[in-house]
Parts: sequence; C-alpha cells; structure tokens
Amino acid sequence: MGKEKQMTVESPLTISLFDSGMTVMHKVGLAGLWMTLKALDGDKAAIRRRPTGCGWELGDHAVKLIWDGNLAGFLDWLIAESFKLDKKGLFWFPALGEPTLNPQQAVVLQSAILGSFLQHGRTRKADKSIEAGGSLSVTIDDAPLVVTYRRVQHYAHQDADFPPDGLVRLAGWHFPGGAVRHIGLGQTTALEEPLGRALALQFAVVGAVYFEVRRRGQGIRTAYSIVLPEVTSLSAYARARALFVRYGIQQLFAAGSADAGMRVLAELHAAGMLADIRSASCRVVSFGVVPWSTQQKTRVQLMTVRPGSAEGLRTYAACRAVLSPKLVRREDKPPFWDVPLVPDMVARNAATGQPWYIGFADLVADKDRREHTFKYEKGGLTKMVSDTQIMPEGADRTFILACQEALRRYMGQKFGRAGGADWGSEFEKVRVSVARCKNAQTLRETITDFWARGGALHQGDKSLLKSESLWWQQVLPLFDEKNWRRAKDLALLALASYPGGKEETK
Repeated sequence: MGKEKQMTVESPLTISLFDSGMTVMHKVGLAGLWMTLKALDGDKAAIRRRPTGCGWELGDHAVKLIWDGNLAGFLDWLIAESFKLDKKGLFWFPALGEPTLNPQQAVVLQSAILGSFLQHGRTRKADKSIEAGGSLSVTIDDAPLVVTYRRVQHYAHQDADFPPDGLVRLAGWHFPGGAVRHIGLGQTTALEEPLGRALALQFAVVGAVYFEVRRRGQGIRTAYSIVLPEVTSLSAYARARALFVRYGIQQLFAAGSADAGMRVLAELHAAGMLADIRSASCRVVSFGVVPWSTQQKTRVQLMTVRPGSAEGLRTYAACRAVLSPKLVRREDKPPFWDVPLVPDMVARNAATGQPWYIGFADLVADKDRREHTFKYEKGGLTKMVSDTQIMPEGADRTFILACQEALRRYMGQKFGRAGGADWGSEFEKVRVSVARCKNAQTLRETITDFWARGGALHQGDKSLLKSESLWWQQVLPLFDEKNWRRAKDLALLALASYPGGKEETK
C-alpha cells in the first residue's frame, strides 16, 4: 500500500468486541491488535518512526485508532512494525516477544502458522521442506534436542492492502476457510469487510493459540489446531495469551481438537480467568491433509469446546497430569514425541457433561490406537481408575473392580496349570470377546461368563471387592438396553488399566 494513497475513512476508528459482525476470529484478532499496540507503546524506536499525528487508545472492550489526515501512512507503519521476521527466519510478532526468548514456542508457532493461516504457497516465501530449513537447539528434560523448522523470507501479512474506501476483500490468510466459496463466479462471492473488522482479522494470527496435533488411527489426520477463546475483555485476554507464550514444545502437542481447546480452558481456569464456567467456550479450527488435496493443509474440523463444569475441568487436568506428551529418545533412531490419546476423549466428554470414559470402546476399536493405549497409556489409566476423585465409589467403579478381579483370578488359573500359558494371547482372547459385543444380550453373556470363569468374586478372601456379597446388585442396571455401551466402555477400560501382568500372576 503506497503512502500517497488517500483513504476516505474518517478518524477516529473505533473497533469494539461488540460491534455487529464480530465473530470469534474477529474478537481474537482484535485482542491481537490490542496486544500489539500495547507492545509498541513500550518500543521507543518504533514510536519514533510513527507518523506524526497518529496514535491509539486501548480500552477493555475496544481499540480506538487516531490519525491526522494520513491514514495510509499510519497503516503502513503499523503493518511494518507488527509483522516481522528475525534473522533466523522465524515469525516475530511484538505482542508475543522475540522468538529467541522462547525458542520452543517459536518453533511450534512457525509450523502451525505455515500449516494454517499461511498454508498456501502464494501466501508466503519459505523453505520448501523442514530438511532444507533452519534448526535450533532447545533443552527437553535437562537434555539438548535439535528441532528443525521452515525458515520464512516473506509472508502475506506484510503486504496488506487497504483500498481507499476501506472495504477490504478477504483472502484465505485473513480468515482460513472463509474466502471465495465459488471460484467459477469470480469474486462475486468473495467476502469483504470494512477497515475495522479487516484489521481485526489481520491480527488474528497474533491472538490465536496454536497446537500441533498428533492423531493416530485411520481417516483424515489433523496436523494443527488453532484455538480461539471467547474474548470478553481485551486486557484479560492479553494476560491469558501471555500464559501460553511460556509453553514449551511438550505442552503444545495435543491429541485432537477437543484436547487443544480444553487445554486452553483448563489453563484459564487454573489462572482464575474463567469468571463463569458455564458460559465459557472456545472455537477450535483444525487443519490437516485430505486425500483430494495432499499439497496443502485443509480445514478439516470446526469445533466449539465448552468446559462443561468445574468437575469436568478438574478431571481433564488430572488426566493431563498422568498422561502428557513425552519425548522418547532412542540410541539408534531419531527421538520422537509420544502423545497420549485418552486426553482428547476425556476433553470431549468433559465438554458434553458425560463420564470421562464414555467412548473408550470406540477409541480402542482402531488397531493403531488400541495398541498405543493398551501399551503406553496403561500406567496413566491405572492411576485414573484408582483415584476415587476421578472414579468415585458406585456402580461404575464396582464394575471395573469386578472385571479386574475376574481377570486376576482367571489368569491365575491359567498360569497355575502345568505348562503355563501365554499372558498376551489369553489377555487378547478376553479383550476380543468384549470388543465383539454388539448389543446388550451378547455383552451380558460375555461379561457374566468371564466373571464366572474367574470364580465367586464375592466370597470372603481379601479381594478388590472387599467381600461385598451384594456388589452385583449395583452393576445390574449397566446390562440393560440403555446402558450396555457404557458397560462395554468400562469393561475395556478395566482391561486397559489392569495393574497386574504376567509376572504378578505366576
């Protein structure tokens, strides 16, 4: 945009959270603008370069831009100071600080932006591959780790064009997934925004929170999620966004869109920034590769995540505490990040007010997800099931204990015989028999047969069931037509969280 261009928009320009047409993306973008201007307030060099007669006022719900006849020059200066690159080719947004101060955050931010707002090759000039890009050394678990990224030489936000009338035609990098809907009609169906809302969208890339997603299993795989919390106070959101700047790589991995969204809500809740949990929410926009467009990241999911309740948030936070991403180092191969799958399920259930384990049978139906969950997430699941705050006393807990006690006795009988038995094959037989249940009748038959083969679970030894002779009356409702799927989830969860093994049953 040339400075000689005369714009007809009148000063001052006030952009409010509550203006007509302000979506969640607009509001997060307005927060990004607020944060940027706040940062520029403290940059003496940038202030000296600012055109004479230009300035701003920052309120809790609005931003007011003020200029004296030279709006084009003011916008040129604002764009140049707001969207930078450092010497290493990393995005540098003053609102988030210099990339080298938080290199782990900077690397995830780099990949996520290139996989979302700037996923199309025409929106940026960057390295074609990570292998041809740059690298940084960071510290993970007190040991060095070299991380690679794609260096950027230029990007679309640095070339923003504002027409004289202030009516801006949007592109995909303004509002991912929200530009031209019908290419055959040219620009007829393109989206346009007045200057205020267009500026808000320009800074959405600054205000959003980003996560890299590692999803296992078949189907479309999400690669990145953009989390857009509901903004009701610009100053409060600026404080909240600062929390995530300190996140390291380990904290910026998620198992899915719900996991990413709930992570943000849980962090805001822990910091005392969710005044009303019932009305709090965030929008999650996720990107991944689809079969019909493998050259770029496509918007694959749009989800609204709500915390549900304080109890749901606590359960999710407890899950994250025992099931968090870990860096797996190997002697003969490059290290890799192992991201647990269960937290995304727990997040989805917390958002809908359901028990945290609902859908566990569906989660482990896929072979890849099942093998990972049963092998690498067993310890965390064992801790969750044994925690009476997460799994309180009642029918569900009793059902799990009954299944685990039956498994212990059944395996004890198998290994007690001459010649022994193979733990893995016997365990798999039990798991498959439960997984194949398709209705209440087959589940009743399978579970009661399994319990019977384990012996009389209520008899008077020191079992997990504490010799409660009427324990079975608690679990009977779980076998009816309404609850059998829940019982199936519990049975498979009992197997996945079983604390024993072959060595303990010999």
